[in-house]
Amino acid sequence: MKVLVPYPDELVNLFRLVIGEEAEVVQSESSVESMLEHGGDVEVLASVSAPGEFIRKASNLRLIQTLGAGIDRVDLNAIRERGDIIVCNNHVNSAEVAEFAISLLFAVAKHLIPSDKELRSGNWIHRWGGPVPNIEIRGKRVLIIGLGHIGVEIAKRLKSFEVTLTAVTRSGVSSRQDLVDQVVSIDGIQPHVEDSDFIILALPLTSESKCLVNREFLSWMKPTSILVNISRGQIVDELALYEALSDKRIRGAGIDVWWRYPSKWRGTAIPPADVPFHELDNVVVSPHRAAYSEHIERELYLFAAENTLRFIRGEPPLNIVDLERGY
Repeated sequence: MKVLVPYPDELVNLFRLVIGEEAEVVQSESSVESMLEHGGDVEVLASVSAPGEFIRKASNLRLIQTLGAGIDRVDLNAIRERGDIIVCNNHVNSAEVAEFAISLLFAVAKHLIPSDKELRSGNWIHRWGGPVPNIEIRGKRVLIIGLGHIGVEIAKRLKSFEVTLTAVTRSGVSSRQDLVDQVVSIDGIQPHVEDSDFIILALPLTSESKCLVNREFLSWMKPTSILVNISRGQIVDELALYEALSDKRIRGAGIDVWWRYPSKWRGTAIPPADVPFHELDNVVVSPHRAAYSEHIERELYLFAAENTLRFIRGEPPLNIVDLERGY
């Protein structure tokens, strides 16, 4: 059996170390041409990205193991056409993303970024008695939309802050509803949005969730409420959110995921949106780094390699994606 890892030596060598002699690990560049040249006959692709052209032409392909939780760079249409490929994602980073989501919430609620900016210039305007008091976390109502791996980790951590937790799922039930005060269905979300002080988006991007947070959704939110997005930018209507923040119709937002990304990894001079969120003082912006921590990269790769080894050995792999639901 062959496994294609279209990444630099460090990641390829880690796969080779884990898989050993049980399969051949081949390496390529990330382009479709290079992937097909070096791995057109592989049974497994371990990659964040799985282009449709590769999926359709790699006739032996049976497993795509992603390196992260999101599968928006995997061509699901091509996979459905084939009908014989399993996709597995990777939730090792859930705890780190949860920590980051809560950090964004605190940064907005405690007015940390504007306070830091002003004090660096010698301005003490945000000292005790200043124009913008901190928002208290305790006693508030938190709505977590999505109670998957990340939503569960967020709920675990927020319980200690004396908040009332409501989680939203597609069905209105969850095997982890013990972690929250109630679980509600996405179909009946409006009264819970109206009642919440903080809303955290922790759901996958699917055809159903795209633009979930639109003008109507934002109109339900309290003027004092805060939105945190660590899911995907396209779950939120970009212009509608900007206008709600600019007009102070909601208190603030913490955003780690965006609508525009540079074509070159870690590029420069590329605004993350078509509207100037960076000009607003009630927004904390972050360059999609919630999952990036001191040990997480190696842990993500190790899981991907170990789950690939399960497949090679004929064992059921973990985290199989439901292709109809898209997560």
